[in-house]
Amino acid sequence: MQLLYVFVFIMLSINLARCFLSNSKYFLTSTSLSCERKMRLFSSISDSTVNNDPVTELSRLEIRVGKIIEIGKHPEADSLYVEKVDCGEPTGPRTIVSGLVQYCTVDQLLNKNVIVLCNLKPRPLKGITSYGMLLCASNTDHTEVVPLTPPADAAPGQLIIFKGHKPEPAEAGNRANKAYDKIKEDFFVNDDGVATFAGIPFTAPSGIVTSSLKGKIS
Repeated sequence: MQLLYVFVFIMLSINLARCFLSNSKYFLTSTSLSCERKMRLFSSISDSTVNNDPVTELSRLEIRVGKIIEIGKHPEADSLYVEKVDCGEPTGPRTIVSGLVQYCTVDQLLNKNVIVLCNLKPRPLKGITSYGMLLCASNTDHTEVVPLTPPADAAPGQLIIFKGHKPEPAEAGNRANKAYDKIKEDFFVNDDGVATFAGIPFTAPSGIVTSSLKGKIS
């Protein structure tokens, strides 16, 4: 009898494995459902969570959590830093050039989690190509500038989303640049220290993006 139970268990396991392998993205554990039925159930679950928000100019921007893992002065420009920023990409950290020397020290930025606009067209700055932009808040007269701050437990690579805007980032290049130019005036840190677009918070999977400084985001 024990051998029979073992045989039945093995056969059930094999059938379940076949379902899993043939539909590797989704899998229900109920052994009484056929693979086809399981996929129909998953389809209905997926349909119920589809993002039906409109695609907007904001949708075209790829804004992610990053972490500055290396930083130094630009060899040809005293006002610029050259940073290596981990954005969770398999290709490794990206190089970003930013004009933060007069506002932040190396110690303040090294190993800091930041918010990165990733899909602007790469551009050379004094001979070094920058592959993105650190989003920062600044006061009215631009005498203070600080990078935006992700939630404490945010991880590099996490996408920042905005309620009411379906995320569909464009490829890095002119399309993203045009989208940013159209909407950049609506980025702002409010009185509560929350980074927003037209009043909508920058949202990471674990919470909202903030800043110690109220003002325009750029």
